[in-house]
Amino acid sequence: MKIKLGLLWLIIFGTRLLLFSQTDHSGISANSRDTIIIRNQKDTVKQTDLIDFFVKTFKIKTNEAYRDQRKIRFSLFPTQSGTSGTKTVVTTFNISFRAGEPQNTNISTIYFIPYLSFSNQYGFQMQSNIWLRKNSWNFTGEYFILNFPQYTWGLGGNSPDSIKTLVDGKQVRFYQNALIKLIPNLAVGIGYALDVHYSMNPEIKQSIQIPDFKTQTISSGITLPVIYDSRRNSNNPEQGTLASLNYSVYDKTLGSTFDWQSLFCDLRTYLPVGADRRNILAFRSFYWTILSGHGPYLDQPSTRWEPAAGSASRGIQQGRYRSNAILYGESEFRFGISANGLWGGVLFANVTAPSEYGTQNFEYWHPAGGAGIRLKFNKYSRTNITLDYGMSKDYWSFYINIGEAF
Repeated sequence: MKIKLGLLWLIIFGTRLLLFSQTDHSGISANSRDTIIIRNQKDTVKQTDLIDFFVKTFKIKTNEAYRDQRKIRFSLFPTQSGTSGTKTVVTTFNISFRAGEPQNTNISTIYFIPYLSFSNQYGFQMQSNIWLRKNSWNFTGEYFILNFPQYTWGLGGNSPDSIKTLVDGKQVRFYQNALIKLIPNLAVGIGYALDVHYSMNPEIKQSIQIPDFKTQTISSGITLPVIYDSRRNSNNPEQGTLASLNYSVYDKTLGSTFDWQSLFCDLRTYLPVGADRRNILAFRSFYWTILSGHGPYLDQPSTRWEPAAGSASRGIQQGRYRSNAILYGESEFRFGISANGLWGGVLFANVTAPSEYGTQNFEYWHPAGGAGIRLKFNKYSRTNITLDYGMSKDYWSFYINIGEAF
């Protein structure tokens, strides 16, 4: 009964998002969705970003026409994240560009995230979402090399904080998908996924569940992705829907430690509120599960490790809940503060439901929520600097990044 209720919630939630997204609530045509001027106001307001501030302060010689005509736009900002109870210094690079005309080609994005901490954590991450001309092909990828001590709390939806265990180790990830357009906004493809965990060394906690723990595991498999994406700018969507499904088959013949299969379903939609499109209601839900077989412990579905761009479960510690299946839902209200678009804010709430391990029963639902500030870094790529505060029953954290959580 629990799994039926959980899946019914996901289906109903996702269906509502898809239905809402088919209607243009703004009255603005698709060709004007990337404009940097707020329309439908009595007095047109010129948009401003942090680069404008630097240009004015340091008297840099440039003009709007030059910035508007640039095909590649960069964003760079020092950020930090909380991992293993410590602060990690991060610098996030964002590159945004179009490979075709704005009317028929989505903005491509690449994120580079090198980081270093004072607790033996260091590494390099990269995420890419590249669209070719007329969205004919879509290439998505995630790649990283990490020395990453991380906490774990065993398996299931009701693991106590008292069994928190630090697992030291290293990880290499290589995910790459290639999708071809079937019809507008819909693409299918094939890909490859590799996760390698090695030099694993957990603390001794007799009460924690770590089944078949190994000091090294490999998950190597073929992925079959399907994506419906009517957004025009994944940096900061103003409209549209993303619905993606990724089916993965890991096999010993490809080098995997175990034979197993997984499924990840992700639904996101964005509804403009008001004629000027400054306010957005954003919704997300996903279902992540192991379909068959036995995946490595650290590759089991876990909070803030979902195989997708963005950041879920703000307010819940990374890796806090881990099981063979997770249901997730989130709502966020994004609103403008200054008329020139420089400042904005968000309010968000989310809920994470890990299954009881080995089942599809979702007995424990863990809510979290918070608020954040947005500072427009680049008005042409609509890239924001984000500062969020998230909290749940037993945890809180700040999150500083470039780009929205989803």
